[in-house]
Amino acid sequence: MDSQDMSLTTCTDDATDRCNLCKSKFEEPRVLSCLHVFCGKCLKKHASENVGQDVIQCPDCNQETKLTAKGLSGLPLDYIECNRIDLKAIEKSQLICTSCKAKDTAVARCTECATFLCPNCVTAHQYMRCFENHNVLTFEEMKNGGKSLTTIHKPVICNSHPDETMKYYCHTCHVPICNESMVVDHKQPEHCYEKATEAEKKQRDELANLILESKSKVKMCDEATSTLEAHLSDLQMQRDNAKSHIEETFQSYKAKLEKWQENILKDLEAVHSTQELQIMETYHDVEKTIDKIEDACKFGERLLACGSTLEILSLVDVVGKQLLSLINNTPKLDISVGITFETDESKFEDGIKKTFGIVKKPSICSKEESQISQKTSPIHSISSFESDAFSLSTGGMTPENPLSTLDVDLANNMVAQYDLTQLVGMSGRGISENSTTPSPITFADLLCPTAETNVTAAQFNAINNLAALAKMGSITITNDQPALNGQIVSGLNLLPTPMNSSPPASTQTMRRINSQSPIVGLENLNILSFSSIDSADSRVISPLNGRVVNGIPLLGGGQNLSSPPPILPPSPLSPGSGQSFNSTGRSSTVKLSTMQIRCKFGQLGPGKSQFSSPHGFCLGVEEEIIVADTNNHRIQVFEKTGDFKYQFGVAGKEEGQLWYPRKVAVIRSSGKFVVCDRGSERSRMQIFTKTGHFLKKIAIRYIDIVAGLAITSEGTIVAVDSVAPTVFIISEAGDLLHWFDCSEYMREPSDIAVCAKEFYICDFKGHCVIVFSEKGKFLRRIGCENVTNFPNGIDISDAGDVLVGDSHGNRFHIVVFSRQGTLLSEFECPYVKVSRCCGLKITSEGYVVTLAKNNHHVLVLNTLYIV
Repeated sequence: MDSQDMSLTTCTDDATDRCNLCKSKFEEPRVLSCLHVFCGKCLKKHASENVGQDVIQCPDCNQETKLTAKGLSGLPLDYIECNRIDLKAIEKSQLICTSCKAKDTAVARCTECATFLCPNCVTAHQYMRCFENHNVLTFEEMKNGGKSLTTIHKPVICNSHPDETMKYYCHTCHVPICNESMVVDHKQPEHCYEKATEAEKKQRDELANLILESKSKVKMCDEATSTLEAHLSDLQMQRDNAKSHIEETFQSYKAKLEKWQENILKDLEAVHSTQELQIMETYHDVEKTIDKIEDACKFGERLLACGSTLEILSLVDVVGKQLLSLINNTPKLDISVGITFETDESKFEDGIKKTFGIVKKPSICSKEESQISQKTSPIHSISSFESDAFSLSTGGMTPENPLSTLDVDLANNMVAQYDLTQLVGMSGRGISENSTTPSPITFADLLCPTAETNVTAAQFNAINNLAALAKMGSITITNDQPALNGQIVSGLNLLPTPMNSSPPASTQTMRRINSQSPIVGLENLNILSFSSIDSADSRVISPLNGRVVNGIPLLGGGQNLSSPPPILPPSPLSPGSGQSFNSTGRSSTVKLSTMQIRCKFGQLGPGKSQFSSPHGFCLGVEEEIIVADTNNHRIQVFEKTGDFKYQFGVAGKEEGQLWYPRKVAVIRSSGKFVVCDRGSERSRMQIFTKTGHFLKKIAIRYIDIVAGLAITSEGTIVAVDSVAPTVFIISEAGDLLHWFDCSEYMREPSDIAVCAKEFYICDFKGHCVIVFSEKGKFLRRIGCENVTNFPNGIDISDAGDVLVGDSHGNRFHIVVFSRQGTLLSEFECPYVKVSRCCGLKITSEGYVVTLAKNNHHVLVLNTLYIV
């Protein structure tokens, strides 16, 4: 049996010899059903708190252990711990002889009878025949032998018969038994038993198999823990997404309610004005009647007092008729006054419950179903917000149908207010021939509210924009009148330029404003359709060259149209200019230009070109689209056409693995990828080669959630934290170069763009863009509520214009500003519903790329914007 003994050292290396209740060394250690071990005295004290119960609850794990009729004494001893206690006692020579009643100090141990022996018992073992062949080892021999010191085992005593040791094993009851128990309690044939030595191998093998099976369950539980952690994080993300949707819906409904309030107030004023007018008219009639009666009475009284008989008789008929007429035609006060407002609060409340939306939760699945590994993140349950019942209508923001033609002076229309020279891109970059042709621009699209601006500057800007429209092929000449997309504009007139005439004073003034005006290069304009602007080889002469528009000549000087536009006074529609801004933020006459879908790719799934809640993307060195496929734990790379190129990333929290990647950026000088994911911490930043090979990890424990990631022209990394709005500037080597707190100026950052030495940060809940210097100094605020609602994407063109994107109202919407905050134009894509778009990037062709997170696809859009 000694050969089967397990090394106590091996079994107890990691064990503790102290009770978790008393914090002292074990005394009579007892084992509960949960396999936690406590002192017998401690368990007795713990059980006294629950008197009368046939169970005892584990102080550590709260698992209940049933007690037998013997109570706590019926609990099994932890024999391994008991042996360990004896082992330590041997080392300290503190054991008492267990072979005799003398209670002398033990000095040796018999391995056959497993008892400790005092010197007298050692002598007896040496000379008495009953102890023949017993192996007695002194403690000194055991200490010097080393290995023998680990094979100490006490005899296991029967609980029912304290004088008997266990020698058999009952297979029926699954307990060891003694000789007495075999005769009294475990009789054959009801009970099946055999010698303990014979039963050991089978029971040992079964226990070893159970241990192996249990360890395999530990691995499954570890995976389940990771899954549950992901679910917990996804649940938080779901909650944040749902909260954002609720806030967006509330703002949308609030805007509609405020609009309806304005309409009701207008109706109130109309009713009030009508009734007031009626009362005033009646009041005026009554006053006139009073005057007439008083005049008639005075005349009659004077006639009676001063007239002779014939005089009275001569006038009595005239006076009488007038008095009778006044008596019979006295104004009747049949006007009823009453203005009330009726409303049904209960119906309104019912309407809110039916239409505002509901929070859905997933149906509860059975235990069998819950054990199936789910690859898809539960965040997709939020897709219920994308249903028609929850779609956010933009009706409150949609302008009425504009007029098809406009008869208005050039200086007062939108041609003078927008800066279309940068909008269409005078740099001459082309658009591929397979671009989808957008709807034509009308002059009504360019209308804005009348503003008191400098006429000369307004006319000057208008000519710039006409030049831009001419480049797009939108302007033609019909009978010496300009036609925009076939529509003759009566407010404009074109006259030949006299050969010997000098330019008018207004033109000379314009020259002084900016000698590099885009007007002077009109002979270089491309008169091409928007879908066919391919190269400079197809240029033709502009029909506007050498003509006069409203008295302003279009001169030819051979200069390039890519020159910067003149600096004009800020537009009334410039939230960043510091001027007063109307409450709605957008004129009702401004029409949003339509963006066409050039390419859309991606769907929910784990395969190639499939996504699962992607949170971020960027453009590569060759303008490939690099997507952080968050819930699939990978990075995917695509062509601008949507063709899959390659992917990299293995799910995991170790270095070089990806765990819910949220943001990705490219260091253009080297093509390296900077990826922000969770890792084993809240946030982690890793750098990969352009082929996806891991290079290094950058510790960013100071960042909770990376909401925006950008790379400066010097190659430094800029990250913004959305939890505590803070910007961090990090070198490629991982050093924190600088940081600044921006929580004083914004609520929740959602994206960041870097231009020169300025940082442009979208404030998702503040409905604007905040601009800081690279040192963290606040510079200005761009946009406002109802113009840039819930912005979640920003990019800056080569021309310096700021594009701000949002998906408020389930449509992707872009507002174009100058860097100083002047609103230039707005675009919208009405052809596809989107939810929670993340990011915005501009390609060299002017295509706008965005990522619809909850739709699991990438959108590539055509616009009029060419960088």
